[in-house]
Amino acid sequence: MSATRRPLLGRITIGILAVGASLSLSACGQLPLLPPALTGGAEVSPEPVETSETPETPAPEPVESEEPAGASDTDVFNVGLGDCLNEMTQNTDDQISEVPIIDCAEPHDYEVYHVEDIAESGDYPGDTAVQEAANTICLDAFDAWVGMAYAESGIDYTPLYPVEEGWNLGDREVLCLAYDMAGQVEGTLAGAAY
Repeated sequence: MSATRRPLLGRITIGILAVGASLSLSACGQLPLLPPALTGGAEVSPEPVETSETPETPAPEPVESEEPAGASDTDVFNVGLGDCLNEMTQNTDDQISEVPIIDCAEPHDYEVYHVEDIAESGDYPGDTAVQEAANTICLDAFDAWVGMAYAESGIDYTPLYPVEEGWNLGDREVLCLAYDMAGQVEGTLAGAAY
């Protein structure tokens, strides 16, 4: 992995809080005023007339949007093989806790092309050892998935791997994310061979 590529780090769970709101509408109308010529020549102010009916406002019909639904933030532990993601934001600890999953038919940044656990057990071996193990896992799976050698491809990869806290809780999973170095793609990169 070149020095210009920075690996994505860690995984932590963060809850999402949803907030709702309501909206109320009201309607009222004006009564027309008659000109003085139609009231016998004298100017007479119209008397207010109360009505018991309020005008009905038709409910707006649902409009189908032709725009893509877009990415939805998902807990990193719920990401799996074949999922597509958009750019991820690291928290203050340089860890990833949520990722924006998007339909692979829509423009996206990454695709999960391989998932595998690091075989090592026991105590956390250190950041460098975990990163090297993750890179080996992803590189070993790359050529067969893309359809050409990594060194010749315009497609790159980055691993998403556990941090020490997750490791100590039993997390060994590495997610291998492929991306086109030229920018976003639509559809899968599997077998792209470029």
